[in-house]
Amino acid sequence: MKISLIIDARLTGKELPRRLAEARQQVALFQGRGEILVIDDGDMAPPLLGEPGEHAVVGYRQVRSRPAPMGRRLNLAASHSNGRMLGFCLGPLDTHWVERMMAAACDDSRPVVRPARPCPLSLLSLLRRTPTRALGVERTWFDRLGGFDPSLDLSAVEDLATRLKACRAKMVVQRA
Repeated sequence: MKISLIIDARLTGKELPRRLAEARQQVALFQGRGEILVIDDGDMAPPLLGEPGEHAVVGYRQVRSRPAPMGRRLNLAASHSNGRMLGFCLGPLDTHWVERMMAAACDDSRPVVRPARPCPLSLLSLLRRTPTRALGVERTWFDRLGGFDPSLDLSAVEDLATRLKACRAKMVVQRA
């Protein structure tokens, strides 16, 4: 499997069917080289996607979780995925982001550990920063950095992106 797109049902809320349809459309372009996982802590997915046996939306795997911070939920979903590239979808998907994910997954070069460099952050750069809508990371980097901080909720993705950037790791980011 080349890519795994992971959608958090709690974060996506009522937009889940739309996000899932977008993801299915994008993954279909790559003919079986991608998968979609929905992490569900039991609150959102059944009423939005249909009960088991009558799935209103098909083409995904559901990973059940206990209520937990988003970092822990996304780590659990990643542990059930099979992709070389892990894509964490937090908003509407851009076609080019999925294409870049697939290109990165097909790149056979091995990740190189580079020394961390300081990330100069100014107040102005923090104010200009737009939220991340999707983050793609190679599984080896994800595992090497220990995934998301399981204690973090909404800041979990930005935290991982900052750590990846500090290591100069290859990542595919889509901003809002």
